[in-house]
Amino acid sequence: MKEKIAVLAGGPSCEREISLISGKAVWEALSAKGFDVILIDPIGDFMQVLKKSGITVVFNALHGAFGEDGTVQRMLDKENILYTGSPAHVSETAFDKALAQSLFKKKEIYIPAFRVLKEGQKPALLEPLSFPLVVKPSKAGSSFGVSIVSDRGELDEALSEAFRYSDTALVEDYIRGRELTVGFLGDEPLPIVEVIVQRKFYDYEAKYRDSRTCYEFPAKLTEKEEAEVLHEAQEAYHALGCEGMGRVDIILGADGRPYVLEVNTIPGLTGKSLLPKAAKSRGIEFPELCVKIIELSLKRGLSRSKAVSAGIQGVKG
Repeated sequence: MKEKIAVLAGGPSCEREISLISGKAVWEALSAKGFDVILIDPIGDFMQVLKKSGITVVFNALHGAFGEDGTVQRMLDKENILYTGSPAHVSETAFDKALAQSLFKKKEIYIPAFRVLKEGQKPALLEPLSFPLVVKPSKAGSSFGVSIVSDRGELDEALSEAFRYSDTALVEDYIRGRELTVGFLGDEPLPIVEVIVQRKFYDYEAKYRDSRTCYEFPAKLTEKEEAEVLHEAQEAYHALGCEGMGRVDIILGADGRPYVLEVNTIPGLTGKSLLPKAAKSRGIEFPELCVKIIELSLKRGLSRSKAVSAGIQGVKG
């Protein structure tokens, strides 16, 4: 209770609207738990506000560029302010889907076949991928700029849409199967959630506006399917070095293989978000989830302080 917490929400990205909803939910939850907490939209010189307010820890509820790509993490590191979620270098890698998929490929984690295109490059470079394809911005979330294309005639428009949000596009084989997600609290996976949509795919409308979107939590899987999905999710989460919280999105293909699509280091925290649903199926209500995320960041800060102290003592010795 001695901690003074700032919840960062909003920000300059295309995911600002969702971030504001997440941030308000977190602020309300922590306030209800008795914490001294303020809600800050990081525009202007917000770092001065943090320092003048005596903030001891930041709950980062910023989605998208600036908040999820390592930028704000580096700013907070510079001022020695603790924050929730993964450190800067991890956030930067995870946010760049093309970079993350390349890492997963090296680690032999199951992923769809993919190619990366920079703006202006010819689609011929996509060979030997075959339609249908998923086209998405490398650096954006909430399904902004994502398209599923069935033939060459749709490709140029899909690429143009992706390039609205990022200077590189990730183009992947479309995997038919079940939409699954594995949330993490600390290093521990939460129960698997299945997303059942009535649209072409789990796009922005399905995530936040379509009342027909359904969720099974925990997902109804065989023991073998559950074990394999959890294995691939953990491999991806730990390959990046994620800390505190996260969410791994997976397609369980018709071939029975779980394919990792992406890792979110700052998952949504709205009423429709998947990490809170996964936590609830473990018996962790939303306010307690927020407290646990804060506790994990404080524990990480304590561990780092001990490591620094040990290093200083070693130098003196």
